[in-house]
Amino acid sequence: MSSYLLAFAIGDYEEERRESASGIPIFLYTYPEDVQKREPTYRYTQEIFDYLEAEIGIPYPWQNYKQVPVRDFLYAGMENTGTTFFSDGYVVDSTAFADHNYVNVNAHELAHQWFGNLVTETDAAQHWLHEGLATYSAYLAERNLFGEADFYWTLYDTARQLNSQDEGGEGETLNNPKASSLTFYEKGAWAALMLRETMGDKAWRSGIREFLTRFAYRNTTLSDFFEVMEASCGCSLEEFRKRWFEATSFPYQACMDFLQSKSPQIDTFIKLQQEIITSPATNEEILKRYWLGIGSTEFKRRIILQYGKTLSTAFLEKVAAEGDLLVRQAVALSLPKVGPETRALFESLLEDPSYVTKENVLYKLWVSFPEERKHYLEQTRGAIGLPNKSLRMTWLLLARLTQDFENSTTRASYEQELRGYTASHFSFEIRQNAFTIIHSVMGIDDLYLMDLSQACTHHSWQFRKFARNLLKELLKKPAVKEQLLQLLDQMGEEEQGYLKSILVS
Repeated sequence: MSSYLLAFAIGDYEEERRESASGIPIFLYTYPEDVQKREPTYRYTQEIFDYLEAEIGIPYPWQNYKQVPVRDFLYAGMENTGTTFFSDGYVVDSTAFADHNYVNVNAHELAHQWFGNLVTETDAAQHWLHEGLATYSAYLAERNLFGEADFYWTLYDTARQLNSQDEGGEGETLNNPKASSLTFYEKGAWAALMLRETMGDKAWRSGIREFLTRFAYRNTTLSDFFEVMEASCGCSLEEFRKRWFEATSFPYQACMDFLQSKSPQIDTFIKLQQEIITSPATNEEILKRYWLGIGSTEFKRRIILQYGKTLSTAFLEKVAAEGDLLVRQAVALSLPKVGPETRALFESLLEDPSYVTKENVLYKLWVSFPEERKHYLEQTRGAIGLPNKSLRMTWLLLARLTQDFENSTTRASYEQELRGYTASHFSFEIRQNAFTIIHSVMGIDDLYLMDLSQACTHHSWQFRKFARNLLKELLKKPAVKEQLLQLLDQMGEEEQGYLKSILVS
């Protein structure tokens, strides 16, 4: 095995053993306090395992498979040999599953046990062999679970992202060792899909099996891969390789044509957009003609997100009354404010089993109807929300700002709880939310600056970058700089070193 795939997780975990259809032991780990979240967190794990083993056509290459959540993890997940580590931000309850779940990361990291672990690239220029094939395999696993419509909508989204990257002059080749994640993952998945279309399903499957067998437990290259695939299909793939791996551009129009030929929903959606642009009829008139013929939740959700602001209250109420959770969420997200005519609709949305919907609707109702603020706060009391505690923090902030809600001592305790979430014993997702809210609305104190300074030396580069940018913004105020200088002696050596480097200038 490759040495970079060796890893250790040390902590207090509860273990549950399952077994794949082929008899491979699967061990699922949770923190003791999160045992009740095990099912929604690991939902579909066995189905994903069994599907990928059958789809790839090579038996799972290791003795067992383990999955372990880790706090403040650097990535969404990491495919160590036989063991996936993943961010505990994906440890969710059943309500949160609809808003934010582990399914795609679960499938992606498992696919790496073949693509990356069984066969390993020689260097970063061959990175598609890991990320492109794993991303494509994960999308196939999701298609098996959620259907073809979901699969093609995902590809539609990634094609648009890649086209935007090209339009911004940032297109990249798939053999560029310094390419972005968008290129390696999403352009890479498209390349795998289109290669399969080019070769044919039978030749693709045969080639994948031969490639994994021939280079098992070895390092390999793109040239090795294409040599095997050309032998499998009995054809030259030179032009394909030039177009997909050596060109910086993404063949956007060809991919959209492919999607329109494969997905009636996407074909209709694109035609709908064109009609809205060119027709003198109102958006609502056009959408009404399409609506009854649309059976897809995802299709309806996208229509509401894109055109919801132009639709009447009556139409949105009718849409929401259909009861689909994600479409109702789209209604909540698409309207910037709540008026008297949409009040009843939004109050019903506050009851939906979605933390994203609840947070969004609570804030909009609180802003729009001051006389009902206490009622809305009581209705959502105790809700925590996603692992980043975003809903809880929104509730605490609104409760603190509602002058006639409980007494001043209790409201002060809500502020204290909110400010406490910047502390280092919370995950960086929680801390980042708290830093942002406090800075925007409540003002900073010594504790805030101490915790922010500590965050500036955090091991997660994304969080560290966020903290440093925020601190630089605060230091534009001379009073903050003086306040920080007064606190310097109370900080650790690493924090002091960083602060001195920026305070001297």
